[in-house]
Amino acid sequence: MAKAPLNINMSDKMIPVDFPVLLENIIAEYNTKKTIYDVPIKIIDKKVSYKNGFMEIEMPFGPAAGPHTQLAQNIAAGYAGGARFFELKTVQVIDGESLHINKPCINVPDEGYNIEWSTEITIEQALDEYVKAYFLLRFMSVEFGLGKSDGFSFNMSVGYDLQGIKSHKVNTFIDQMKNAAPTLIYRKCYQYLEHNLTRYSRFSVSDLKIMNKSIADSITVSTMHGCPADEIEKIAEYLMTAKKVPVYIKLNPTLNGLAETQKILADKGYGYIRLVETQFTHDLQLGEAVAMLERLLKKAEALHVFFGVKLTNTLPVEADGHFQDKQMYLSGKPLFLLALSVARKLADEFGDTLPMSFSGGLDGHNIAAMLKTGIHPLTMATVLLKSRGYRYLAEYADIIAGIGKFPVRPEFGKIDRFMQLSLQDSYYTKKKSNLPKKKDKLPMLNCKNCSLCIAVCPNRANIALYTGDKFQIVHIDAYCNECGNCANYCPYIGKPYRNKFTVFSSLAEYNVSESNGIIKNQDEIKIRVCKEVEPADSADCQNLIRAVKHSVLRCKEDDENG
Repeated sequence: MAKAPLNINMSDKMIPVDFPVLLENIIAEYNTKKTIYDVPIKIIDKKVSYKNGFMEIEMPFGPAAGPHTQLAQNIAAGYAGGARFFELKTVQVIDGESLHINKPCINVPDEGYNIEWSTEITIEQALDEYVKAYFLLRFMSVEFGLGKSDGFSFNMSVGYDLQGIKSHKVNTFIDQMKNAAPTLIYRKCYQYLEHNLTRYSRFSVSDLKIMNKSIADSITVSTMHGCPADEIEKIAEYLMTAKKVPVYIKLNPTLNGLAETQKILADKGYGYIRLVETQFTHDLQLGEAVAMLERLLKKAEALHVFFGVKLTNTLPVEADGHFQDKQMYLSGKPLFLLALSVARKLADEFGDTLPMSFSGGLDGHNIAAMLKTGIHPLTMATVLLKSRGYRYLAEYADIIAGIGKFPVRPEFGKIDRFMQLSLQDSYYTKKKSNLPKKKDKLPMLNCKNCSLCIAVCPNRANIALYTGDKFQIVHIDAYCNECGNCANYCPYIGKPYRNKFTVFSSLAEYNVSESNGIIKNQDEIKIRVCKEVEPADSADCQNLIRAVKHSVLRCKEDDENG
C-alpha cells in the first residue's frame, strides 16, 4: 500500500456561499429527503407563541453565539430542527484575516472546551450571512410550512470593549442589522426570490413584500474577562441610548468566586479542571455587578428600552494539551451549575425585576425546569456538538411544547429550589468520555454508515452520498474551518475534513493540496481521486465522482465515463 499523501495547506477559512446556491440546495434536499442540511424538518404549531419585553416568537430557544450561528446554512439547519431564537456569532473590530484562531478549536469529550471567541469571517461577510439566513428562514417557513414567517428572532452579539463597539466597522454592522434594506446583499436576496416566484408552491409576492428591513431585534454584549464594571455599563448605556435596541449583558461565571467554583466542580468530579485564579480577581465582582445592574435597570426604564442579562459566558481554564493555546473555555454540564448559581444570586438581589436569558449546559434534561423558573430565552452549543447534533432541537421543541405556560420573569424561590436539586443530581456528575475508541485507519471510501461526522459538524461541511449500494462521505471545503469536532467523533483514526473526498472551494486550494477531490473552475472540472491511498474499486471511485457532480456540483457529465 502506498503511503497516504500529506494533506498540506488545506484551508481552515470558511468561504461564504451565494444565496441562490444555498436556496436551491435547500429546495432540492427538501423535495427529495424532507431534510435541510441533513436535519429532519420540525413543524412548529403556529398557535404557540412566546413573548417577552420585545419579541414574540414560536419557541424560546435556539443555538448560542458560537459555531452554530456563524454561517447562513448553520442557521437554516437550526431553524429546520425547531430553533426559533438565534444568538448570532459575536462580531468585533478585529475580524477576518486579522483574527487568528488556532485549530482544532473544539473538543467535547463530555463537558465542552473551545478556544473560539468571535466570528472568523469579516464583519461585512457576517452581515451578509445573517441577511441570507433571514431570507432563507422566511422562505422556508412559508414554502415548507414550518411555522409563522415572523416566528423567529435574531439576537446580535457584539464585543468586546466600548471603543471597538463604537468603531465605524461595528457601528455600521449594528445599523445595517437594524435596517438591512439599503444593503447590496438584501437587494440581491430579495431580487432572486422576486425573479423566481413562479417556481414556488406557497411563497408568493405577498410574502416577499412583508419582509422586515430589520434583521435583528436585540443585542447581547459580550465583554472580555476582566472588563471593568464602568466599561460594561458605558457599553450598555451607549446601545440603549444611541442605538435604541433591547440589550442583554452577558455576565461571567467568575461572579461565583474562586472558592465556590472550586467546590462545585470538585463535588461533581471535575476537580481536575485547573482554574485560573487571576480570572476571579481581575474579573467583575458580584457587588460591582449588582450596583451596575441596578443603575442600568433604572436607565432602561427611563428610556423605555428592554434590558436584561445573559447567563453566562464560558469559564476560562488552563489548557489540557488538546489545543495549542495555553487557555481554553469550559462549557457543558459543569458550566450549567456555575451559571445557575449566578442566576440564583442575581434573583436573590433583584427578584423578578431583572430579566434573564440562559446559556450553559442546557439540554433535554434541564430545559423544561429552567423555563419553569422564569428564565428565558435559552440557548445552547455544547450539546449540539454531540452525537445527534442539530437533531436534538426537535426533541427540545417537543419538550417545550408540552410545558404549557411558564413565568415571564425569574422567580427566586423556583431558581433556589432548582439549584439545590441540580447540585444533588447525579446527571451533572462527571461521566467518562463519550468519544469513540479509534482502531482502523479512516478510509477515503466506504465508511461505516455511522453518519457521526455529518451530525456533529456545526457548519454542515460533511455530507452523505449514496453511490449504488455504497455510503460515501464527501467533505465541502468552503464550509469548513477545521474546528476538529468531526475528527473527535469519527470512529476511525484520521480527520474526515482532510482525509475524505473533498469538494474544493477554489483552484488554488485544489492545487496546493494533495488530498483527493474535485474542483469546478468556471467550465473546467479537475479531479484527483484514488491515488493509491488505499485499495479502492475503480467503479466505486467513478460512482462517487458521478454522484458529486450531479448532487453537489449539479453539472452534466463531461464524458461517458463520468
